[in-house]
Amino acid sequence: MSTTTHRLVIIGYGTQGVYHTRNLRALEDVAIHVVGVYDTDPRAHEDATTDGLAVYDSFQAVLDDDSIDIVFICTPNDSHHGYAVRAMHAGKHVLCEKPAMMTSKEMRDVAAVALETGRMFMVHQNRRWDPDFNVIKKVYDERLIGEPTYLAQRIHGSRGIPGDWRQLPEHGGGMILDWGVHTVDRLLTMVDSPVVDVYGELSFALGHEVDDGFRAHLTFADGFKAVVDVSTTAFVPEAKFWMQSAEGTVVIEDWEMNGRLVRRTGAEEEDATPIQAGVGLTKTMAPRILDYKTLATTTPPVEVLDLPEVDVDVMDFYRNARDVVDGVAEPVITNASVIRCLVVLEALVESARRHEVVHPEQA
Repeated sequence: MSTTTHRLVIIGYGTQGVYHTRNLRALEDVAIHVVGVYDTDPRAHEDATTDGLAVYDSFQAVLDDDSIDIVFICTPNDSHHGYAVRAMHAGKHVLCEKPAMMTSKEMRDVAAVALETGRMFMVHQNRRWDPDFNVIKKVYDERLIGEPTYLAQRIHGSRGIPGDWRQLPEHGGGMILDWGVHTVDRLLTMVDSPVVDVYGELSFALGHEVDDGFRAHLTFADGFKAVVDVSTTAFVPEAKFWMQSAEGTVVIEDWEMNGRLVRRTGAEEEDATPIQAGVGLTKTMAPRILDYKTLATTTPPVEVLDLPEVDVDVMDFYRNARDVVDGVAEPVITNASVIRCLVVLEALVESARRHEVVHPEQA
């Protein structure tokens, strides 16, 4: 355990700022103390004072305070670049809410400043610790259904976009920069192969200036294919994850981790029995699982298994930040991975605009 105590100021004391303050206060093994807040909204000042935090009257006052060595940027997306660059030039380490930046160019600028100043810049990509994703990653990494060929990853809701700056393009609103930076980011951390083709579709069903959903079709150099589907107008959500291979399928239905893994256990039977399907017969599409409610009866040679277990702790993000500042670890969220994700998201937008496949550079 580190014996060095670090002092942190939250920039933007809204929902995420409060969230990080509570998490850091709950971690006894992470000596990062949230001591103050800077926010342009007077209502946030009241909340900060109630929570026992000092209130800075300007961002420059934060930079001038030599006792502060870390800032955590939790402001609207379009302000991240300016805050991050000024903070690192002032000698502060920087943690930043996602999306890190509005563009990959901005992110490259910030990564260069981090190298120049020797300061940490790390993005809070917390969805890398989601249990459902880590189950899928385990199945993929350990080839529990053989060699995966296709993945569908979905985030479906029906409540639209929050009625604040997230509906405004100048502030970086829309689902691509809200959930795209999560869904695409973790996919890119799982598949160790460049993205060669991107085809994107954007939804504007709610009539906002920003997208209320999107669908991205990604092809990797090794042949693996994935669809990322985000919607805020889906009243009956589809399965969150669906991955298949020639030997099996794994599905995770919802946030509660309902799901199953089905895989072949032996050689293919010589002949399947045709079944009545709709108004015709089919042998090709005859199901292997005969009771989808109990999953108790299957036709060999397949087996139905519970999802594998994973042990993950999102608090490791803060532990890693502490170790990076102490100089004993590398960032678990690398700036290179953030740039790569933004490049793919930009290719998605460009593809949707042109209605054709785009080949992203260095992705």
